[in-house]
Amino acid sequence: MDPNTFRQAATLLSGEYSLEILRQLRDGKWHLSSEVARDLGIHVSTASRFLQRLAELGLVERRRHDARTSEYRVRSARLQIEVDLADDSGPLREAVDFYVAYFHSLFQQIRQLGIPQVEGDMEHTLGAEHQDLRSAVFEQMIAGSGGGLEHLRDLMAALHRDLWDVCSQSVGKPAARKVFQTALQEAISVHPDLAVRCGLARPLEA
Repeated sequence: MDPNTFRQAATLLSGEYSLEILRQLRDGKWHLSSEVARDLGIHVSTASRFLQRLAELGLVERRRHDARTSEYRVRSARLQIEVDLADDSGPLREAVDFYVAYFHSLFQQIRQLGIPQVEGDMEHTLGAEHQDLRSAVFEQMIAGSGGGLEHLRDLMAALHRDLWDVCSQSVGKPAARKVFQTALQEAISVHPDLAVRCGLARPLEA
């Protein structure tokens, strides 16, 4: 765990309900936030919010229960936190994870349109016209600085514009906007705090 993530984890764990919620998961089984809320006598939104943050920080595991809800667990009743004091690239690596989640969701939405030509054109744009993207992202991760995060946002904005042009020209702006906004909301739902804290959604707003 990098120092920045550790600071966030320490703040979260010092808050009300955090330890109680973790104890509800110590049996190693998957639990819904509604179950945790009922057992602790707290509002389900409170339990859900804490569980989402715990999952984002890697303190609990999360998986989809259905289209709208997730379930959570811890593998062991003994929770250990290790901090890499030499690692200061946490926010940048987390930002890369956010954008990976976004583009994964975006292409899922594109496939659901059932128009192979659009999917093929967008894959061509992603592969042929942005071959240097992966190496550029890797270089910025090595840099591990605020400037690296800003450059990453610029790279994502350029890629987003190109993909938007391909999609909107093929299916029209209203349909394309729905696809892109759905993908963005799904990525934000996985990393809500990160998206706001680092301004990651701004380059992706269609």
